[in-house]
Amino acid sequence: MRNIVLTAGVITMLFSGVAYGAQQNEVVIRLDQKPVVLKQDVIYEDNRMMLPVRAMAEVLGADVTYDADTRTAVVQKQMPTVLDAEGASMVWKVSLGLDSDYLTLLDSHELLLDTKPLVVNNRAYLPLRELAEAMNLDVVWHSENNVDYVDLTSARMPEVLLSPISAFDQETMSLMMEWENREDARFYTTEVFQLQKWNGNTWETMEPDKAYTVYENTYSIPTGGPTDGKRERKFTFWQWEKSMTAGKYRVAVPYTYQEGNGKDMTFFTLDQTAAFVEQTPTTYVAYGEFLVEEPIQ
Repeated sequence: MRNIVLTAGVITMLFSGVAYGAQQNEVVIRLDQKPVVLKQDVIYEDNRMMLPVRAMAEVLGADVTYDADTRTAVVQKQMPTVLDAEGASMVWKVSLGLDSDYLTLLDSHELLLDTKPLVVNNRAYLPLRELAEAMNLDVVWHSENNVDYVDLTSARMPEVLLSPISAFDQETMSLMMEWENREDARFYTTEVFQLQKWNGNTWETMEPDKAYTVYENTYSIPTGGPTDGKRERKFTFWQWEKSMTAGKYRVAVPYTYQEGNGKDMTFFTLDQTAAFVEQTPTTYVAYGEFLVEEPIQ
């Protein structure tokens, strides 16, 4: 028989003593070490913590849409510093059919659910672990002083910064920028980059005025130690000289990334489908913003 309990709180919750002994432990959910505040209550079904899909998505900065005809909720989150196979900013997408035994990731990869979605008061709920892992979160439980902590950890993103160290030089159509990264990490990039312009609402990719040669000379930023002349990099924009009017611009530079142990860092953490291959490095992108004060003559 089902045992469904609606909680009264939004951060601190109680589990049934059936699953955790005679004493009812207090439970705290944290996302990246910060307490999670949900707009809807958490539900317990057969002593399993069920999280409200929409409220959890909002905590993660994702958008939720619902198709009433197919009874499908779609959670989407923009990942501006992670690139997909086409080189565009990734959209992490999870489709949840309320009558289905599966979650669908990125429109093509299905994950079998242990428990079907639960609908209470027209809201969809999933077990904590399955919802968290579908949103690419790592889940760790531990107890301390009669409190059960549920720590949700986001996929670790590279700490790589790209920033101008001088003003844009119109005479040479160039800009000096500096890379910054953690001392225990190494990243790899090429000469390939995009030029984007802010239109007052979004960034638009600018097509070059003419074809140009791309040099595939890969270089690396060393792990710690003194700069070898490669932390600073000059970007030239001759191929856009006829289209660079005054305004705000940024370069978008794709790169791969390694931890100090020399292992490629991947954005995906799930291993249930062939989409998440340990040996395939994720392509990230670093942005460097700058101004063009006057139109190029």
